[in-house]
Amino acid sequence: MPVPRVCVALPSVRHTVLLLTACVLLTCAESPPKFLRTPSDQTGVQGGVASFICQASGDPRPKIVWNKKGKRVSNQRFEVIEFDDGSGSVLRIQPLRTPRDEAIYECVASNSVGETSATTRLTVLREDQLPAGFPTIDMGPQLKVVERTRTATMLCAASGNPDPDISWFKDFLPVNTSNNGRIKQLRSESFGGTPIRGALQIEQSEESDQGKYECVATNNDGTRYSAPANLYVRELREVRRVPPRFSIPPTDNEIMPGGSVNITCVAVGSPMPYVKWMLGSEDLTPEDDMPIGRNVLELTDVRQSANYTCVAMSTLGVIEAVAQITVKALPKPPGVPQVTERTATSITLTWDSGNPEPVSYYIIQHKPKNSEDSFKEIDGVATTRYSVGGLSPYSDYQFRVVAVNNIGRGPPSEDIEAKTAEQAPSTAPRQVRGRMLSATTAIIHWDEPEEANGQITGYRVYYTTDPSQHVNQWEKQIVRTSNFLTIPGLTPNKTYYIKVLAFTSVGDGPLSSDLQIIAKTGVPSQPTDFKGEAKSETSILLSWNPPTQTGQDNQIIGYELLYKKGDDKEEKRVSFEPTTTYLLKELKPFTTYMFQLAARSKHGIGAYTNEISAETPQTQPSAPPQEVKCTSHSSTSILVSWKPPPVELQNGIMTKYTIQYAATEGDDTSMRQVSDIPPEKYHYLLENLEKWTEYRVTVNAHTEAGEGPESLPQLIRTEEDVPSGPPRKVEVEAVNSTSVKVLWRSPVPSRQHGQIRGYQVHYVRMVNGEPVGHPVIKDILMDDAQWEYDDSAEHELVLSDLHAETTYSVTVAAYTTKGDGARSKPKLVTTTGAVPEKPRLMVSPTNMGTALLQWHPPPNTFGPLQGYRLRFGRKDVEPLTVIEFSERENHYTTKEIHKGASYTFRLSARNKVGFGEETVKEISTPEDTPAGYPQGIVAESSTTTTIQVSWQPVALAERNGAVVKYALQYKDINSPRSPSELFITAPESTVTLDGLKADTTYDIKMCAFTSKGPGPYSPSVQFRTQPVNQAVFAKNFHVRAAMKTSVLLTWEIPENYNPAQPFTILYDNGQSVEVDGKLTQKLIVNLQPETQYSFLLTNRGNSAGGLQHRVSTMTAPDILRTKPFLISKTNADGMVTVELPGVQTAERVRAYYIVVVPLKKQRPGKFIKLWENPDEMNLEELLREINRTSVSLRFRRHLELKPYIAACFHELPNEFTLGDAKMYGEFQNKQLLNGQEYVFFVLAVLEISDSMLYAASPYSDPVVFADIDPQPIIDEEEGLIWVVGPVLAVIFIICIVIAILLYKSSQPDRKRAESEARKGSLPSGKEMPSHHPTDPVELRRLNFQTPGSATSVYPSNLHLSRMASHPPIPVMELADHIERLKANDNLKFSQEYESIDPGQQFTWEHSNLEVNKPKNRYANVIAYDHSRVLLSAIDGIPGSDYINSNYIDGYRKQNAYIATQGALPETFGDFWRMIWEQRSANIVMMTRLEERSRVKCDQYWPNRGTETYGLIQVTLLDTVELATYCVRTFALYKNGSSEKREVRQFQFTAWPDHGVPEHPTPFLAFLRRVKSCNPPDAGPMVVHCSAGVGRTGCFIVIDAMLERIKHEKTVDIYGHVTLMRAQRNYMVQTEDQYVFIHDSLQEAVNCGTTEVPARNLYAYIQKLTQIESGENVTGMELEFKRLANTKAHTSRFISANLPCNKFKNRLVNIMPYESTRVCLQPIRGVEGSDYINGSFIDGYRQQKAYIATQGPLAETTEDFWRMLWEHNSTIVVMLTKLREMGREKCHQYWPAERSARYQYFVVDPMAEYNMPQYILREFKVTDARDGQSRTVRQFQFTDWPEQGVPKSGEGFIDFIGQVHKTKEQFGQDGPISVHCSAGVGRTGVFITLSIVLERMRYEGVVDIFQTVKMLRTQRPAMVQTEDQYQFCYRAGLEYLGSFDHYAT
Repeated sequence: MPVPRVCVALPSVRHTVLLLTACVLLTCAESPPKFLRTPSDQTGVQGGVASFICQASGDPRPKIVWNKKGKRVSNQRFEVIEFDDGSGSVLRIQPLRTPRDEAIYECVASNSVGETSATTRLTVLREDQLPAGFPTIDMGPQLKVVERTRTATMLCAASGNPDPDISWFKDFLPVNTSNNGRIKQLRSESFGGTPIRGALQIEQSEESDQGKYECVATNNDGTRYSAPANLYVRELREVRRVPPRFSIPPTDNEIMPGGSVNITCVAVGSPMPYVKWMLGSEDLTPEDDMPIGRNVLELTDVRQSANYTCVAMSTLGVIEAVAQITVKALPKPPGVPQVTERTATSITLTWDSGNPEPVSYYIIQHKPKNSEDSFKEIDGVATTRYSVGGLSPYSDYQFRVVAVNNIGRGPPSEDIEAKTAEQAPSTAPRQVRGRMLSATTAIIHWDEPEEANGQITGYRVYYTTDPSQHVNQWEKQIVRTSNFLTIPGLTPNKTYYIKVLAFTSVGDGPLSSDLQIIAKTGVPSQPTDFKGEAKSETSILLSWNPPTQTGQDNQIIGYELLYKKGDDKEEKRVSFEPTTTYLLKELKPFTTYMFQLAARSKHGIGAYTNEISAETPQTQPSAPPQEVKCTSHSSTSILVSWKPPPVELQNGIMTKYTIQYAATEGDDTSMRQVSDIPPEKYHYLLENLEKWTEYRVTVNAHTEAGEGPESLPQLIRTEEDVPSGPPRKVEVEAVNSTSVKVLWRSPVPSRQHGQIRGYQVHYVRMVNGEPVGHPVIKDILMDDAQWEYDDSAEHELVLSDLHAETTYSVTVAAYTTKGDGARSKPKLVTTTGAVPEKPRLMVSPTNMGTALLQWHPPPNTFGPLQGYRLRFGRKDVEPLTVIEFSERENHYTTKEIHKGASYTFRLSARNKVGFGEETVKEISTPEDTPAGYPQGIVAESSTTTTIQVSWQPVALAERNGAVVKYALQYKDINSPRSPSELFITAPESTVTLDGLKADTTYDIKMCAFTSKGPGPYSPSVQFRTQPVNQAVFAKNFHVRAAMKTSVLLTWEIPENYNPAQPFTILYDNGQSVEVDGKLTQKLIVNLQPETQYSFLLTNRGNSAGGLQHRVSTMTAPDILRTKPFLISKTNADGMVTVELPGVQTAERVRAYYIVVVPLKKQRPGKFIKLWENPDEMNLEELLREINRTSVSLRFRRHLELKPYIAACFHELPNEFTLGDAKMYGEFQNKQLLNGQEYVFFVLAVLEISDSMLYAASPYSDPVVFADIDPQPIIDEEEGLIWVVGPVLAVIFIICIVIAILLYKSSQPDRKRAESEARKGSLPSGKEMPSHHPTDPVELRRLNFQTPGSATSVYPSNLHLSRMASHPPIPVMELADHIERLKANDNLKFSQEYESIDPGQQFTWEHSNLEVNKPKNRYANVIAYDHSRVLLSAIDGIPGSDYINSNYIDGYRKQNAYIATQGALPETFGDFWRMIWEQRSANIVMMTRLEERSRVKCDQYWPNRGTETYGLIQVTLLDTVELATYCVRTFALYKNGSSEKREVRQFQFTAWPDHGVPEHPTPFLAFLRRVKSCNPPDAGPMVVHCSAGVGRTGCFIVIDAMLERIKHEKTVDIYGHVTLMRAQRNYMVQTEDQYVFIHDSLQEAVNCGTTEVPARNLYAYIQKLTQIESGENVTGMELEFKRLANTKAHTSRFISANLPCNKFKNRLVNIMPYESTRVCLQPIRGVEGSDYINGSFIDGYRQQKAYIATQGPLAETTEDFWRMLWEHNSTIVVMLTKLREMGREKCHQYWPAERSARYQYFVVDPMAEYNMPQYILREFKVTDARDGQSRTVRQFQFTDWPEQGVPKSGEGFIDFIGQVHKTKEQFGQDGPISVHCSAGVGRTGVFITLSIVLERMRYEGVVDIFQTVKMLRTQRPAMVQTEDQYQFCYRAGLEYLGSFDHYAT
């Protein structure tokens, strides 16, 4: 061939390459893929962008595919952009999410030749995880428009460490800048001082350059993308030159003084002009900052009008435009007003306007001169002349005028003064009075009128003896200058009537009332100023001034009063002693009385006053309305009629009637009232009542004074109606092919509306979903006895004669006498197909123990036969054996057919529907003799002459019939005689053989009998009787008591035991002790503590070596190593205070006893101890005392002194007073005897093994009564007694008598006071505990009941009175007690808290040591020396035993807690050492590490892994963070020890920085979790906050009180805080904390314990559905009602109640609390723009995990989208339809088909998925302000019925799981938004179940009540109805079987 030759001949390299190319083209046309560019690893930021580039070559051109984790990437989540030339693609991921998007991504290039792949890793970091050098975009590209062929520059500046590289993307594809073409990347530009290292320059721009550009910065730490910017390329246009012109010229403005205005000026031209503002010649725009084209002048606080000039300038010219700013001005003050006319009551003013501008109107201000009152105003005066009326005559006034224009009111004018004119007096002279100077001369006095109205010029006095004449006919005299007149010449003994008037220059005033005077010397004149005033409804107080009398002889000796009822003629007379007031009682209410009064002297009665009147006020009617009747008007109305109360008992004018009525049954029994029924109306129709409900009705009558008594209640029931509610819980199930069973319950009681008389069941055949034919009705009539009273009763009906395999629709309706009511929702049921009939069966038994079964198919199989089922077996054995056969089989042989048995065989055939009826055959086999013998023969309870034999029956297969009796043969094995035989009737299985020989072996065998005869005998079994002397050996040998070093052994001796034969006790490797044969106990001493011993009791018996009993026991541990210590000497009362020893470990100690041992008196006045230590004592008597049952033994007295028990404690106190004669745990602490010496010890009773262990302390030092006889008794010199005794007795008696007299005479008061103090300090009989208190608080109370007690460290009386005045509070009274304390703004709380003893009188020397001061977090929070926690000292380290911690007592438990400060770095080791040494299992942390930017506690635990703190190694095992607290689990190891301990730390994170939690609910949930995790044998619980006193004290008190409530039903907060403060200072630091303790305990009492283990949920629900005893409702109803006990105060709804926000609430009563509401970003100038009706709700593990909100209104839709965006909520749960029950429940807030804009946000529908129970919609939401987008998913649950709740919770649970899975997969960090209509009912159910189900998974417990209660502290009414509440329980129960709903 020529080709090779040509190839060889080519000499040049160039030609060689050409040749090779040719070869490739000819022979290698196809090639596998080869990467041109592979993707590189990237680190992105959450919310940002990542792009991976992959390009490959090959022939044919390869296809690029992207995979994630081996699976092809989804088009929904990822975007793949192909290169234009097809060479590859870019995988773009936006927005990035962690950890979802973190993965290995693979680019796969493949063609027909081959395939290749490259992988890359994507890492996504949150902003808070970014390293310091991560790239940032300092300046991103901006939108740019460029003309074609021009150069465009896109700027980008980025920084990082190291400096990032810059690259560019256009339309998501990389921009190639490496070929030095027209697109270049600039490396060293500068823009405004910012270095630009990556600007993109595009020369000769073309249309193809137009697109979206992104700048990408990359360095070693990661990659960051800029925001995209568009570049637009437009056609090249010719350059035009246009002079400037104003496109928007400035406009004139008129503004208020001090207002603000913005003036916009826009100019255009080519080139574009610069625009500036000028004020006159002043430039307002700086020259170097003039904008182009547009300039806005902002003016603020403008006070003066001015013209502003806008100047536009370019190279083609300068133009100007002026804007006039006019400031509106207030009017000036008017001119000074002038008085032009005056009258007695008016003054006319005129004034000058004083304003060139128009005035809208004037305001005239006036007031009396020198008055401190403000001016009165007359506005709306339109003229400059006005007459001011309504003034007082002859009075000085001030006037001024104010002008008003449309801007406002101006300043007032100057004030002027003016006086009104005179007028005749308008009142008569006052106090007209007179008296006789002689028998014919009278003197009359008066005072000037009250309203003179001018200058009084004189008075005119009229007088006459005939008052019937006109006053002009009376005699008169004028007085000019004085106020009295002497009238001479009067006729003696005549009565004169006198009147006086005053006159001015204008005229006369009115006459005074008559003054009567009798012309007789010495007779009193009229009383003056006589008036009456009602004091009550039945009394009037009369008052007067007495007449003026002169001379001792004329004194007034009494008064005469005449009075009568208004129109009555009968007058009553009353005489009384001299006085100036008189109260007239027993009057009738609402009656006018007339009164006259005269004074009396010894000379006679004076003139009566003029008649005055007074009226008693109205009062409430004293009788109810009469003849009240009620008639039932309809099923919803009652007609009430009545008559008014009797007239004489109305006591006023009837103003109205009220009707009170209330249902006596049903859910709502609250009292309602109809008010304001007019008084003339005597009937009223009560409407809108509940149907068929009994009501209690009363009527009241009202006067103005109030309401009268209620009428007698009338009971009336509304008429029946048809039931409005359908029957409940209708269930339909197919029974077989022709019948269906229908189950239902009655309608809810509130909707029955009458007596349910029966039910109608309607059913109709259904074909293709449509009814066919007429419905069939089955009527169930109930007799009277079955009428519905129990709504829980279930009814049942079987519908028969139906068609097989047919669907029926079934509804049920109840009916009353009024007709049938609402039907239930149709239930569809399909009858089963017909099942086969019975097959024919033959059974043939054989003689070989088998049976042959043969069968034939049923006559009718109703379809193909599919097989058979056989059930067979013995009738007396359960269950039957089941075997299935194919349809082809027709026989079977059974094996093991027993003789003498009955068998049953049941055969049924099966088709596709199921098994049909069974054919039943029975056979019985003939009996035979047994083939086997009785089993398991054993002998028991043998004695010397008897043996009890027992056995098991013959095996079933060998029985061969019914066993009727047994035969038992027995014989002495050494006897030649034939065996004895005994017959036992079946079914006995034991028999006692008696009359046997002692110590003899017997041979026993048995056989069984059937009716056919005996079976074989069993093999022989041998048993031996007991030897003779065994019966008289000791028995019941046991350990009576085990002490530390001794054991008390006891036994019993039979009566016939030989006492001469001693016992021997062997123990401890051969040691022995011999015991007298008469004794029954022995104390073994000198043993070792806590050691196991075995004791053998034996005697030297027969040749067998002696009989024996063995017992084993452990000696007691040495837990009381120190002896009791005497604190003081014995006092005069024979009492001594002792310090009791410390207990090494309180493990399993049942009780502590104080045992007192009197010492035996010896001759020389000495005492000896009978035992060296307590373990040598025989405790028998003490043990009998401990375990006694006879009460009388407690107080028996012994002639000889014996050891006795003085006290019993369950926890050993630190101190004890011996001999105080009190009772301690049913033991009397007897007084010490004079002259007697004692020792005592502490005896601890331990429960460690079956026998009791007793650990005793060493003896105390001897205790002796202080007043020991000076002459000891000496036996040898008894004669001295007869000499010394009487002398001493006489002296002693004399001393006692003198002391008693002195005491009684000098101290009675003190004795009384002390007695009263003791009475006050003791609890009442009702409160006295029945047992001796072991609670430290109660002990403290008892200790302080004796003032001056030696144990008291407080000032006794002060502490006594405080503790006594604050006794424990019964739980039932706690709520009332707290309410009293909270009255008057917590006044009594403050007083009680302040009265608590601060307890600062103790020492704290160790805290003050210099070496320890750095270990205290706060200088003033120290550890008291007496209660501090001592660490084990470390050699050579001073202060190593110190930590700022104190023991705190709990309820009935000393040192139950350790209160400590938040650890410091220097105390970490001490803290963990304390945890180890105290064996604490739980740490309670009540603070966060930092609060308000202050360190509250240093982190003393490792974040991960292991840390060593001092001697303790701490490993973090687990951390669980929940919404309100965190649980950490640690493993602890101590250096040098292999022991591992587990410790939990519970950190409460929901305590606010300020104050206390708003609700105690989360705290109580936290406390319950802590308690449940604390082992019972753990050491003290360690509690700390920061200082370890405030929140720590709260936790301890609440925990202790909750424990107390379990046992005593009382709380003693005051006492416990007092106790704690005696152990650590400042405990419970603030009053708020003290109040919070009370609130927490009240909530705990009210709510009770509702937490149950998940496994017990079913039983708990069953219990809740039962009717509570004593109640008419279920526990479920009571529990739900308890939720509503707390009502939210309106002060908690602040923003929601603002007028601007009220219209945003769908319901007026459903609003968010201010503390938990969702706040939006406020929009400037829009009031209320931060409000939406939504609340943050905490989840199980996360705070603010949900937003509960109402269904949006049309007005709040924009706010809803704003909320989702601002709070990053990307999942919305919708639990309602848009319309339900014909009403709007929610506005459609989303677009259905095309995008819509809601304020700033464009919402674009992307997809909609219709699932069986819900609809999932996906929306793309874009913020139009910056172009950012998010995907929002909406889940709309469609299976919630319009009424009630879903029938099953399974679908709803699945829905909840799907929502949360989607949240985990796609959701942002924000909350899930949940809404229904109001946002509380179904919304509450969703959130409740979300929390409950998650908690069930993690903790295995359920607490629906507390979960809902917690939700209601965050939003009112969550879980709105009882149905919804029950649904939560049911759904929780359904969930129990399926824990996979959240599994991923």
